[in-house]
Amino acid sequence: MAADAQTVVDAQKSRGLELEKGNLIRRVRNYIPILIPLIVCAIRRSIELAEALESRAFGAVKKRESLTNLQMKISDYLIVIFSLICVALAFYVNLYVQLPALDIPIRFPLIWP
Repeated sequence: MAADAQTVVDAQKSRGLELEKGNLIRRVRNYIPILIPLIVCAIRRSIELAEALESRAFGAVKKRESLTNLQMKISDYLIVIFSLICVALAFYVNLYVQLPALDIPIRFPLIWP
């Protein structure tokens, strides 16, 4: 972080920032253009370090757990049976039940700009 601070100070000095001139309040104000990039750099570096540690499984437990095994429950079986009954009923209605036909022509109004 000290190297980053020195880089930011050098960059700001090359842009004309004078840190040693002025009274105490003026000197403190002159450090603001140094502190903001330094804080941003520190946050960015901490995020990168956290991602790197996470990608290498830092802090992972020694004993690994397997994925949970899914088991069919009674409610699952009931939903499957209900779905099959609905499909069978739809086939029966399609094949054997005479549904009334709609012979009403549908006319859409034409809208011309």
